[in-house]
Amino acid sequence: MPKRVDHEQRRRELAEALVRCARVKGLHAVGYREVAAEAGVSVNLVQYYFPSKEKLLLGGLVHLRAVMTSRLHERLAAFGDDDPVERVRLILGELLPHDETSMDLYRVHAAYAALALTDPGLAAQPHTAGPDEIQPELASLLAQSGHPDPETVAITLLGLVTGLSAYTASGYLTHDQAAGALTRHLDMALTRS
Repeated sequence: MPKRVDHEQRRRELAEALVRCARVKGLHAVGYREVAAEAGVSVNLVQYYFPSKEKLLLGGLVHLRAVMTSRLHERLAAFGDDDPVERVRLILGELLPHDETSMDLYRVHAAYAALALTDPGLAAQPHTAGPDEIQPELASLLAQSGHPDPETVAITLLGLVTGLSAYTASGYLTHDQAAGALTRHLDMALTRS
């Protein structure tokens, strides 16, 4: 009897291979051959699941966003505090690369963001949005805390953490320097409520 294939699992494995390749070689250098070699499968199999380079890249992006979201939700669940201000601090702190895995995830996600600047098909995908998907949640938490301008502050805080993340990933700042700057800004922004 032929072995049953879990197609979703196979897509996930191939997307994981793409992300691993992108971490090492850069997103621009990843194609069918690289993903096939990393996954230990044939190029034809990769093409079966991702019939175009665009679909291959999108599959990697969807997987990357799922991993990042899962890490954030695990951290929030472990935190357990219902204080909205502390949850804002935790979310933004988690977005800032703080370990090898989050640094790798940030770099690959930043490569996707750069690619989306010149690729309208990729830019149109909802998963390209990045951390601004979190903006409504941050605004809601800020409103719960009584902040007078939750929408503007949420956008500003996301812009800040995005810039600090880029500086951290490029080596311009250490994680501790970026985290310190974020904490100081949050202390100012969140006490105005």
